[in-house]
Amino acid sequence: MSRSDKILIVGAGIGGLCAAIALVQNGSEVDVIDIKPDNSVAGVGWGLRTNGLRALREIGILEKTLEIGFPTPPLTYYDRKGDHVVDISYGRKVDGMPNNVQLPRLGFLEMASARAMELGCNIMMATTAVDIQQDDDGVTVELSNGSSRRYDLVIGFDGINSQIREYLFGKKYVPVRSGGVAWRAAVPAPESLKGALFCHGFGGKVGFVPLAGGMMYVIVTHAEPGRPRHDPDAFAALMHERAREMMGDSDFMAEAIESLRTATNVAYTPLDTIMVPYPWFRGRVMIMGDAAHATTPYLGSGAAMAIEDGVVFAKLLRTDDSLYDVQTKFMARRYPRVKTVWDWSLKMMHEEFDSETPEALDRRLDYLVNEEPAAIDYINRVLESDY
Repeated sequence: MSRSDKILIVGAGIGGLCAAIALVQNGSEVDVIDIKPDNSVAGVGWGLRTNGLRALREIGILEKTLEIGFPTPPLTYYDRKGDHVVDISYGRKVDGMPNNVQLPRLGFLEMASARAMELGCNIMMATTAVDIQQDDDGVTVELSNGSSRRYDLVIGFDGINSQIREYLFGKKYVPVRSGGVAWRAAVPAPESLKGALFCHGFGGKVGFVPLAGGMMYVIVTHAEPGRPRHDPDAFAALMHERAREMMGDSDFMAEAIESLRTATNVAYTPLDTIMVPYPWFRGRVMIMGDAAHATTPYLGSGAAMAIEDGVVFAKLLRTDDSLYDVQTKFMARRYPRVKTVWDWSLKMMHEEFDSETPEALDRRLDYLVNEEPAAIDYINRVLESDY
């Protein structure tokens, strides 16, 4: 195996924890740090398709993931009046696995953290890297808890505002505004909701996605020029207002939309993006996941791309190649794939937003029926291919 006996992962999110599980199973000693005091997050869900599930199977946590997940039927689109528009497939079911599973974010993080620690990973929350100094033989990291530790490799899975990316490249690569935002909230689901349901309205959509335990998460996406500052205490009212504006005077899913008024866990996310070109490393310090390639959520694949990063890198580290050769082979495998997903996710977002007038919305709905299925079939096949 390439000499990476001791590894520091910065970021205890989905990608960082999965990478830790993969790397510790290689025999590496793995520390994980995160600036947050704990893994509490807004109570929203996320989806994982066949490729992400396949990666979780490789590192041994697929069964536990499926225990807390909710396999979903094809994505169903309606217009704002409640008329069915089209069903969109999540692709083929491979090796007996679901082709899409909706998951509670907090539940997954708790499960992955527990498994990482069970395997021997050392997870330090409320801890940051204060200083990083690398040489030919390793990396010395001063931590905010006052300790100084020596590593063979440091990997930043620390998100779109990555500290490790800034260490590597300064301000050369910074998040870029995509022009869109997403509002998310978890609320009780109606018994009739059996699969993901999206209502396409003026300039965006309102989505209702079932989770386990009788809950669903509601997502509202739309264009938002500039960067207005919203009062968090007003998030619930604003999310309800945006959804109602999009749906007009329609009664379709009105009770579910009304429940947003009293939601206590609304998350508001400007859909910023970043795509760092080759390379994602300098010496013994690297970035992966959203630190390198944060995308919009329009293919439901941002988390899966981060999971794939860690699993692929861990597999390459098992060879006798030098670290540099592992890193370059990793880039050759990962960059074209994540760039395709990144490009298509951004493209699909802008196509959705181009529906602000009745005429534009009619064109958009016609596209969903006649052209979107073929486009989605293409991207499904990309996701189903080897990573």
